[in-house]
Amino acid sequence: MKKVINYFLGILAAGGLSYAASAQELSQNTKERNLNESFPVDSTRNQRMENDLNKRNLLTKNEKVTWKYSGVGYNGTYTSNHVQYMAQYDLNGKYLETLTKKEWNDNVQEKLRSAYDQSIYKNQKVTGYWEVTDPIAKGYYLELNDNQNKPSQVWINENGNISSSPYRELGMKRNRDMYLVPEDSTMKKDH
Repeated sequence: MKKVINYFLGILAAGGLSYAASAQELSQNTKERNLNESFPVDSTRNQRMENDLNKRNLLTKNEKVTWKYSGVGYNGTYTSNHVQYMAQYDLNGKYLETLTKKEWNDNVQEKLRSAYDQSIYKNQKVTGYWEVTDPIAKGYYLELNDNQNKPSQVWINENGNISSSPYRELGMKRNRDMYLVPEDSTMKKDH
C-alpha cells in the first residue's frame, strides 16, 4: 500500500513540475510586446508587406522602410522628399492606410486638439502625430507616452471620436477597397 501511495505522490509531483515548466514557457511566449519594438522576422509577411507597399508607392523601392510592431499590426515608416510617411498593416500583413507625419503644435486642427484635450489621454505627451493621406478617409493617429514613458497610441476620426483600437469604436468600417467609410454608408465601388 505504501508503494502505491509513493507511486501516486511521484506522479503528482512530476505532473506539478511539468505544469509549472509549461506555464512559465507559456507566459514567456505570450509576454506583452512593447509598442514600436521591432518584431520577429517573418520573411514571408515582411516580403508581402514590402511588395505591397512598393506597388502602392513606387518611391518606396528606393527608400529604407523601418517596420515596427504597433500592438494591433505593423507600421512601416519611410521618408520621401523630406516628408515622413507611415504605412499601416494589420496583424496578417494586410494594408490599412498610409499617413503623413505632422507637427503637434499650435497649428493642429481645432477639432483634433479639442478631442485630445478633452480625452483621458490629455496628460500624455504626444510623441508622434500622423494624418491619414487616403483621399476619401479622414483620420489621425497619435503616438503617446505617459508619465512613466510607457508608449501607447490612439486613433481619432474626423468627428473627434477617439479609440485605442483602430476603427472599432469610431463608428467607421472599411469597405472592400479598404477605405474608411461611415458605418451606415452604402457606398459601393463599381468594378
